[in-house]
Amino acid sequence: MKLKSIAAIGFLAFGAATAAQATTASLGTLTPLIVSSGSFVAGGLINDNFTFTLSTNSVMQSNVTVLPGSAAINPAFYGIYTAGLNSIVGDADDVAVFPTSYNFSTTSTTHVDTLMAGNYYFKVFALANGPGAYSISASATAVPVPEPETYALLVAGLGVIGFVASRRRRNS
Repeated sequence: MKLKSIAAIGFLAFGAATAAQATTASLGTLTPLIVSSGSFVAGGLINDNFTFTLSTNSVMQSNVTVLPGSAAINPAFYGIYTAGLNSIVGDADDVAVFPTSYNFSTTSTTHVDTLMAGNYYFKVFALANGPGAYSISASATAVPVPEPETYALLVAGLGVIGFVASRRRRNS
């Protein structure tokens, strides 16, 4: 009986110690395909980082959701940060991309942001009142860049408008 109690106390202490430590996982280079990851917690503080890279300027969609059946995870926030000039996550030169963090809960809410090419990470910070899990998903679509033909059509259209305006002025 005493051995079971000691084992249970040891397991709970280990769970609390590991839950308070920040973990970092890589989502790789984001593409239009949705990349998902997540974390299971025994309870306590959640302080996780998920790194990702954008190879071009992109419109990024992200979402963090508490999975059904989880204990209450509240407060629950996530934000997007640059990995800084040295690309080390959690260093002093990291900057929040947006001034506010996003809340998350069991309701799925997608957030859309435009980011430049570079190294970033999601920081998930929450407090779990018991065993629980959350899921993070993200995708990025390259920002469209106009083709040279588009600019040529624009200039031609402006030229035609100018020509018509000058003819109307002469005929009046």
